[in-house]
Amino acid sequence: MKGPLLLVLGALLVTLNARADGLDGEKTVFLGNAAGEHLAIGRVTFTPMAGDRWKIKFTLDPKRFEEYFLAMRPFRCMQTARRSLCHFPYGNRNEVSANDWSALEYQLLFIHKPSAAVSLDSRNGMLWKLHREGNRLVGKLYDADLDPIVAPSGDRDNPLTAQFLEPADSGSHPLPELTIE
Repeated sequence: MKGPLLLVLGALLVTLNARADGLDGEKTVFLGNAAGEHLAIGRVTFTPMAGDRWKIKFTLDPKRFEEYFLAMRPFRCMQTARRSLCHFPYGNRNEVSANDWSALEYQLLFIHKPSAAVSLDSRNGMLWKLHREGNRLVGKLYDADLDPIVAPSGDRDNPLTAQFLEPADSGSHPLPELTIE
């Protein structure tokens, strides 16, 4: 009986260690670029659920962002040399899985504008499609037309279908790289 019990306990320990080495806990969200900028902009807490699922809670770093009243509502914006990046969170879903990061992708939506502009253009959205690389998430930047969010129709959980997304030219964005680690 000892042998099978030890095997079960060993397998459970390996499973727990593999899970602990994953995304569980608090991680930092970074924006960066090829020039070496690597700015912490917030934190995501991953709380494990059954299977490869997590509850998430994203918190924007209040020290990096100032509040502006744009398009008849408050936005938290960060100034870069060329433009303002304004956080544009969408939706209220708070669960992700190893196969579906969309709830977090929508919480990490941004919209950019020239620094001197006083209005926003919904066609200047920024969405990072996330994929896992080991114990971190890496985002591929897409230019996003946020019209389906501004004037909702269709799928309210994932309104930005392929027709509203275009792979971004990283050279046209001051901080095109997103990592969560």
